[in-house]
Amino acid sequence: MRIGALLLGLLLGLPTHAEQFIDSGDYRVHYSAINSTQLTPDVARRFDIARTRGEALLVLNAQRRDADGRYVPIAASASGQARSLIGQVEKLKLRAMREAEVYYVLAPFQVLDGEFLTLELSVLPEGAAAAIPLKFQQQFYRD
Repeated sequence: MRIGALLLGLLLGLPTHAEQFIDSGDYRVHYSAINSTQLTPDVARRFDIARTRGEALLVLNAQRRDADGRYVPIAASASGQARSLIGQVEKLKLRAMREAEVYYVLAPFQVLDGEFLTLELSVLPEGAAAAIPLKFQQQFYRD
């Protein structure tokens, strides 16, 4: 399966992040959150993402299992928020993007050095009857 440059860079180019995904029926949602400074200037420009120390980027990629059991990329929409340990909430501005045959949902968000955030999302893959809830926690450090 062909994976676009952004997701490939996030999943393979960063040794501190293992592949993360959640399965729900025939659907799979890959997710990653990184400091925006870890993007190459070319990728940041292509996806209109600011490379700053105080900003992280959430990347979602939805897939559906085909008749052969392989997962193929599909479009998705999402909503969600980032919550700090002291209860501050930032509503995420998620936007769908496409690169060749791969679909992404992206959301930049603010982070402090050492901040521990809980990301709570609802992802609706194209063709799914219901949204897939996704919740994960991560600590962010500025480069």
